[in-house]
Amino acid sequence: MTATTRPAHHAHARQLHCACCGRPFARSSMRGPAPLYCSADCQKQMRVRMRVWNEVGQARPERFRRAS
Repeated sequence: MTATTRPAHHAHARQLHCACCGRPFARSSMRGPAPLYCSADCQKQMRVRMRVWNEVGQARPERFRRAS
């Protein structure tokens, strides 16, 4: 395989997209699980959203809840 056809290791292979805001961010380390959020602010925002979504889901009448 020549140098021109060999797959290169690109920086974008380490780039992720935040599950909160969708912004691209670079993974700081290849060790451990991939991070879901680009910042502590996004992580905090998603914790708040999850709490509210769970409260709303519990407040819905039984007939509108999803079957488990």
